[in-house]
Order: sequence, then C-alpha cells, then structure tokens
Amino acid sequence: MKSSRNDERQDQAEYVEADRSFTLYSRSDMADSDPDPRDGPAEAEWRSPTRDRALPLKRVIETEVIPRLVLAQRVLNNPAYDPTDGHPAAPTSEDIEAFAALARLGNTDNAVTFVEAFCARGLPLPQVYLGLLAPAARLLGACWEDDVCDFTEVTIGLRCLHGVCHVLEPRFAPLFPDGRAGRRILLASAPGEHHGLGLTMVEQFFRRAGWEAWIDGGADNEALLALVAEKHFGLVGFSIGGETHIEALTKLIRDVRRASRNANLGILVGGPLLLQEPQLVKRLGADATARDAEEAVLQAEALLALQGRGSEGLAG
Repeated sequence: MKSSRNDERQDQAEYVEADRSFTLYSRSDMADSDPDPRDGPAEAEWRSPTRDRALPLKRVIETEVIPRLVLAQRVLNNPAYDPTDGHPAAPTSEDIEAFAALARLGNTDNAVTFVEAFCARGLPLPQVYLGLLAPAARLLGACWEDDVCDFTEVTIGLRCLHGVCHVLEPRFAPLFPDGRAGRRILLASAPGEHHGLGLTMVEQFFRRAGWEAWIDGGADNEALLALVAEKHFGLVGFSIGGETHIEALTKLIRDVRRASRNANLGILVGGPLLLQEPQLVKRLGADATARDAEEAVLQAEALLALQGRGSEGLAG
C-alpha cells in the first residue's frame, strides 16, 4: 500500500537541485509562469511527535524553526550571548522536531547554523550527533513510515543531514591520531538496504576512537566477501532496518565468517530493527549490538578484549 500511495505523491511533486540546496515544488507550482509565490514544502503537513497531531509545515517553520535559527545566529554572532547561563542544554524534542523540519527544506547552510549554535554553547560534538542528528534522521524515517512525508521529502532531508555530517567531519578530531593496533572495522548495510547517513555517523565515531573504518559500497555480497578475504578486519558491523531482510543478513553473516581472513572475526549489528528487537542478535548469528554509534565503539572494544585481539597487529 505504501508503494502505491507514494507513487501517487511522487507523480504530484518533484525537486530541484542547485548549489547543494534542494527545494520541493508541487507540479502545479512548476507549471506556474510566476515562480515567486512558490511555497515549496511549506504547504505540506508535519506530524508533531511532541503534540501528536498534524500541523502545516509552514506553521512549524514559523513557530519552531525560525525562532531557533534567529537564536542560533545570535549565539554565533555574539559569543557572550548564552541563553543557557553557561550550562549547555541537550537538544529537546522540540529542537529535534524543528531540525528535522529544517532538513526537509534542504538548506544545508541553515542546518549547519542550527547545529553550530549548540556547539557554541558548549555541547560536545558527539552529543550533537547522538542527541540531534540521529534523532532527526529517525524522525524523518518515522514520518515516512506514517505517510506524513513522501520519499522525495525524506530523501531531501537525509541528504541535508548527510551534508551537515560532511561539514562537521573535520571537527570530529581523532582521540588517537596515529590509530590503534588491531582496530579495523568494515561497516555495511543488510542486503537490500541502504543506510548511508547512519553508517557515515558510525564511521566517524570509530575513526575518532582510533579505528581504521571502511564502509562497504553496497555493490553486492560477493564484493564484500572478497574484501574480508583479502584484508584482516577485527570486526564487521551491519545495520538492518527491516524484518524482511533478516534471513538475507543471517546468511551473509555466515558467509562472512567463512570467508574472513580473521578466524576470530567479531560481528556487530545495529540499526532501527535492533533497537526494537535486541534479541535478534542471536538469530542473526552476531556477537553484539549497540543502541547508538558511541555504544557501538564500546561494544567493539569489548569484543576485541574478550577475544584477546586488542593488541594484535594487522596483516594486509
């Protein structure tokens, strides 16, 4: 049902890409000879996770997004201006809602300004990732599942969040600049799935912790198996979002263990499905799971220590 409803919505809308920004217009707007009055996605509805009702996105922009952007600009323009009285506050559910709505508009510069205000007030960057970017991505996914957003809108939003991660990456300084022996991980999505943003965030956390992190391009299973046979990985991490891919991932994990150059390979699994059903770890044939990127690093370190591989060098 979702596919057919979404196909209908995509027939009614399209997006324009220019200079890393994306704007959604209805087809009736695109046919209008005067482009100035286009409202883009502001005419769409946005279901508030905090108020449990659908609101026009234009209203969310006016009441939630714009005030926060104005405040963010004040913080960045005047470092002495601190509305938190020196105590950096974690993003609230309203902040996450506003940030997700802002991402749907596709303006990466505004999204970065929103994020930088939290950093300027002293919130550590890892907490910005875990407390703002990751929840906003999950909210976009939930809106897609609930038919509040269509595929195009969610794609625009996730691409915007990916752009924010790209901007922030140079500041995500490694805690161990020279790396740490024996720590190489390959990250991949379950067969048939694509979790580019989530894997990018996890990769950055692992690199920050001194790991050499690789992301599988998702070409095919054979390419992944060839890679683990060629290079020595301490762990392989998989992300899975849907139940329909459980059996395929279970088989792939078995095949990865058989093909791996490392006889003691550890398997870490995560993603939306594991958040709901952490007991799936055993069924998938994995060793551990994690709720977020920070916990994934801790679990990976624990697996290395338990299996006596924390101090091993890499071969190849």
